[in-house]
Amino acid sequence: MRKKARRAGILAASTVLAAAAAFVAAPSASAGTSEIANPGFESGNASWSEYVTPFGGHPVNTSSAWPAHSGVGKAELGGTGYTGISRVSQQITVPAYKVPVLTFWLRSDVVRADSPDFGFRQLVVEATAENGQSHELHSRMNKGGTTGAYEKVSLTLPDAFYSTSPQKVTLTFMVIEDNRNRMPFLIDDVSMEYRLKLISRPIIISGTDFTRPAVR
Repeated sequence: MRKKARRAGILAASTVLAAAAAFVAAPSASAGTSEIANPGFESGNASWSEYVTPFGGHPVNTSSAWPAHSGVGKAELGGTGYTGISRVSQQITVPAYKVPVLTFWLRSDVVRADSPDFGFRQLVVEATAENGQSHELHSRMNKGGTTGAYEKVSLTLPDAFYSTSPQKVTLTFMVIEDNRNRMPFLIDDVSMEYRLKLISRPIIISGTDFTRPAVR
């Protein structure tokens, strides 16, 4: 409950600060193919929408202070030392009759509780459907770290994103933090794969009724 309250408080404070500063977020990227465009951020923020509040900025960078998983580009979310939000997002089109699986590489160094860099930070990965309904796919708090290395994260999107027709889906990586946090979450090499869905169908053989998984 305390974690949820802390997150809610930061979100509310960030909204007020953004309004006071008349900060305007970049428009959402238009829907493209089923593939992630600029998956390794090697072309800067091309095809990605960036949002940082309260003071703006560009999470996508090539800074050597926090190296990329591959190449030089990556998304560096949080670690600003300000209470606020930073995020990157991209809209893609999920094909019909396919189960989407999001994969990315994540680095989130462990911060010791006695460190001056220890503060509240939370990474949230979301998928938003065409109807505006958001689904949280992954969440990681302060103590979840990768010991200074990148780790591969694979997330299967829920059934809401399996459809008989193509649909637009917005993928978002967002970090919520307070002003004590100095440790960013790093995102790189984002990809989307598609699998066939197993569906149980009844099959009758010689008067016996049973089910078996079928691929659709």
